[in-house]
Amino acid sequence: MTDSSDPRDPAPGNALAVTDADGEAVIAYDPADYRWVPVRRVPRLDGWTEEKQRRFIEALADTGLVNVAAKAVGMSRESAYRLRRSAHGAAFARAWDAARHHAGGLIEDIAFSRAIEGVETEVYNDCGEVVGAKLVYDNRLLRYLLSHLKPERYGGGLRGGEGGQSRPAIAPPPALEESLRAMEPALPAPPEQLLAPDDLAGELQLAEIADGALPRFLSEQRPPKSDARIAVEEGVARAARGAAALAKREAGHTLTDDEFADECYYLDPASNARRRRRSR
Repeated sequence: MTDSSDPRDPAPGNALAVTDADGEAVIAYDPADYRWVPVRRVPRLDGWTEEKQRRFIEALADTGLVNVAAKAVGMSRESAYRLRRSAHGAAFARAWDAARHHAGGLIEDIAFSRAIEGVETEVYNDCGEVVGAKLVYDNRLLRYLLSHLKPERYGGGLRGGEGGQSRPAIAPPPALEESLRAMEPALPAPPEQLLAPDDLAGELQLAEIADGALPRFLSEQRPPKSDARIAVEEGVARAARGAAALAKREAGHTLTDDEFADECYYLDPASNARRRRRSR
């Protein structure tokens, strides 16, 4: 179902009757019951696709850490900052700011935990040996939280600016979901204008069967590798390491235990495969 509060979604209650060439009704549907997917550009599996950008923003909102969010989508932290600074990354940058604002709740939880529950620190004797531990409460952090949580009682001079004037309120960034929707391409024309009645009926039936989920061939992410493919790729990589180990031995160098195992695998991969099957 669509969210009728989104201005880009059709208004509810506008049911349409689609007719064929003879004027007979083919199907009746309400556009407000569907969220039509925007027109997608050609996906780039090796770059910042729209799906990766959305997953990055969601991970950033959950963790507040750019490197963790970038790793979650298989990209680097440096490339994320390059995309943020790029000329076409304005919507991405706004969603980034909204995600950071959303992650502030996590930081507040950590601050409250340290101020109220304390932080355990080690206790050392005169010889520098650890002899115990104690809880340390950060009173400065506690006063800071109180001054912002209840400024009318604990704010004091922190509320005013120069000359006793109050500081102007800072407008919060837009909601995270709103920022994510703004990153999407422009919505296409209504489906009843783009599709023939029979084609529209078929698409609606597919949407019902798939329960609103896009088929995998429309996804911008590579499908997960099967166990068999992973095993083949690991075998090829190990054979390459074994060939390098053999060349190292022939050059007169000493092999490590791992290099020797890779060399044995390279020289007799069939026997190693049989041993692996027996060990399972």
